[in-house]
Amino acid sequence: MKKLIIILFFLLVTFACQPIEKIDQIVFDNNQFSRFNIQTNYIEINEVFEKKISEPYIGHTLKISPSQRIINWVNDNFKAIGNENSFNVTILDASITQTQFENKEAKNFDEKNNYEYKLFYLVEFNLYDDSNILLASTLVETSRSTTSGLYISIQEKESIIEDLIYQSLIDISNESKVLLKKYMSNYVL
Repeated sequence: MKKLIIILFFLLVTFACQPIEKIDQIVFDNNQFSRFNIQTNYIEINEVFEKKISEPYIGHTLKISPSQRIINWVNDNFKAIGNENSFNVTILDASITQTQFENKEAKNFDEKNNYEYKLFYLVEFNLYDDSNILLASTLVETSRSTTSGLYISIQEKESIIEDLIYQSLIDISNESKVLLKKYMSNYVL
């Protein structure tokens, strides 16, 4: 009987120490997003977004910032074809914030305080002719948010933020596809 109790206790401890859920690694593969062939000689990327390093902004704490994700997306998915015109991509905003809020609907064992993460992208696309005259322009923006508990592991927090950035890239890619076809249909293949 004593042996059975020890085995049951060992099994209980073993199962109690198992993770509740396993978080999948987010893979940023820009080839999954919409691709654009622009009738232009070259593509220029300008980042006028001024990165903030004070609370509640957390973009500077990430391995790869949200603005760098946009730059990588443009470099991988926009192709210059032709020998005239210039295409300008301006990142006006790529901010991510973390704010703490009180969860008023929390049950007895739920956390009373949580974090809300908000990501906002604002990107301007301009096409100029060789005389630097604006031929077409559009502004694309997306905003997305998610929440998490206050007391989570660093790995879980990074996964939540990476998923938020990835979902926002899907949003901005889809919105760019719609708006570029609408306003630059003569220059986008």
